Amino acid sequence: MMFSPAKAATKAGVSRKTVMNSIKSLELPAHRNNQNHWVIRPTDLANWIRERDKRSPKVLRENARGIPPLAPTPQHELDALKAQLQLSFVKQRLEASEQDNEKLKQEVVELKAELKESRDQMNQVWREVTDKLVSLARPHKRRGPFVLTEDMRADGGKDNITNLFID
Repeated sequence: MMFSPAKAATKAGVSRKTVMNSIKSLELPAHRNNQNHWVIRPTDLANWIRERDKRSPKVLRENARGIPPLAPTPQHELDALKAQLQLSFVKQRLEASEQDNEKLKQEVVELKAELKESRDQMNQVWREVTDKLVSLARPHKRRGPFVLTEDMRADGGKDNITNLFID
């Protein structure tokens, strides 16, 4: 698509007279079409705007839709394609990461269930051990008086009494 001097002026945010003066001074490349009207290539216009901004930096004006008045150059288009390609790769990596994240979340849920089951089993074992220890610590009821038999005596069944507290 080629620009007329009026459209080029709108894109550049300058007057038509400024564009025409630049064409006449050969700063802005342009040629006449079959209808003898001036036409300007978008890349030439973008280069002219860039050079003009280098010489006298001004804030670029935006048009009514908020779009800056620069026409895309082949380099800009290449940069945009590279950015789109990088964005595509990043989106793919993000999707893969989200899938991995979901798998990891599922593994965590499974591990928590296994841990709960293991805790319940350990608690049951501890209850059983505690019950056994409590039952062993209870005094047993004896049916009669405790009688020390001859084979239980410390002196081997002899009648001599020994005092255990005297050396």
